[in-house]
Amino acid sequence: MSIVIEGDSRYIAQGTFKPKIETCLNLLKDKAGAYYTWLLKYNLKVRSAARSGANFADAAIDIAESTFNASDTWLASVLIHEAIHFWQYRSGKYEAGTKAEQEANIYQLGVLQLLGAPQAEIAHMLSQNGGHADLNGDGVYDWKDYQMRNY
Repeated sequence: MSIVIEGDSRYIAQGTFKPKIETCLNLLKDKAGAYYTWLLKYNLKVRSAARSGANFADAAIDIAESTFNASDTWLASVLIHEAIHFWQYRSGKYEAGTKAEQEANIYQLGVLQLLGAPQAEIAHMLSQNGGHADLNGDGVYDWKDYQMRNY
């Protein structure tokens, strides 16, 4: 299995997108091999998009420009975070919101640690409570929140 990488010039051009995603995948392969192998199992594509997230309908991890412009360690950890949502969804355990985000955050933190990420990234992840998806603060993660994303 392999991961298809798709740039989109409306968001991030293929010539820029593909090399950085490949770098992040290689980082995962070299320093967090079990997570990399697990990511491959889901047969996903990684594509540039307006908003980052797990797109279940298209089997794609969408990556927005602000997420893409983060460090390689952060971007690699985001790939695993979003893959966790695919695992949750395909196993029938996905419930959009805090619980799903908290679980994905735990794995993302572990990946950051394995990758030797900067302490600031690890500290940021440790400060997250899973509520980052509820952008309008109404206690419900829904389409309105997704539309408000700038990451």
